[in-house]
Amino acid sequence: MSALGLLRHARLGAPSVGRRSPWPYAPRGPEALVALAGDMLRYDARLLSILLELLLRHWRDLDPLVLRDRMGEMRWPQALCVVLDFAREASTDSELRYFADYVCRGWPRIEPVERFFLDGDDPASRMAARKLGRNLKPYARWGLIGTERPASDARTKRTVGRYDAPTRRRILHELVQREGEVRLAEYLEAVDRSVTRQQALADLRATGLVLAGHGRGAKWSRPEEGPRRREPAGSTASARAR
Repeated sequence: MSALGLLRHARLGAPSVGRRSPWPYAPRGPEALVALAGDMLRYDARLLSILLELLLRHWRDLDPLVLRDRMGEMRWPQALCVVLDFAREASTDSELRYFADYVCRGWPRIEPVERFFLDGDDPASRMAARKLGRNLKPYARWGLIGTERPASDARTKRTVGRYDAPTRRRILHELVQREGEVRLAEYLEAVDRSVTRQQALADLRATGLVLAGHGRGAKWSRPEEGPRRREPAGSTASARAR
């Protein structure tokens, strides 16, 4: 999107700046402009945070029916649904969730799966290798792949976005495979602290890992790799052994 496009978003309340320059588009109202930016988003990662903050601040100014009509003219309406899913994670406003539910209802996942940003990392680059097999939930839901977390507030730089369940399982498997055991804090760090402590504990239990120890030093490992439990004297097992 051109600098003038970013300026137009700034007038709507988006955190963007730019210089005036020729712009070949004539969007019919704010809903058309948001839809246009949703398509342009796949070519310009800067728009992700801009659109997210715009929607968080001014979604009530958009007519959801008109927005759905404009999304029908988009090449990738799923791209705007990705932004709205990030908005869900960034806000506790139930009305925003209802708005997102309506606006995104019925759009299909993209098949086959595609990278979200069309001019992303070179597949052979070191950065691409580091991101291989990782995906954030808002992208995954719509048949897209991405690890870019948008900022929900330009001042605080607070970012949103958590890995989807398959990605978290893969990260956890790699940790245990490499170290043989893992602490809760290590797993939270590996997933960029994008999930709650409760979700992290659920992930650890769901993989069949067992806990040994207490407090910060407690470690999770596979049952066959964990420390053997010592039967107390006088137990049935000890009696059989005698």
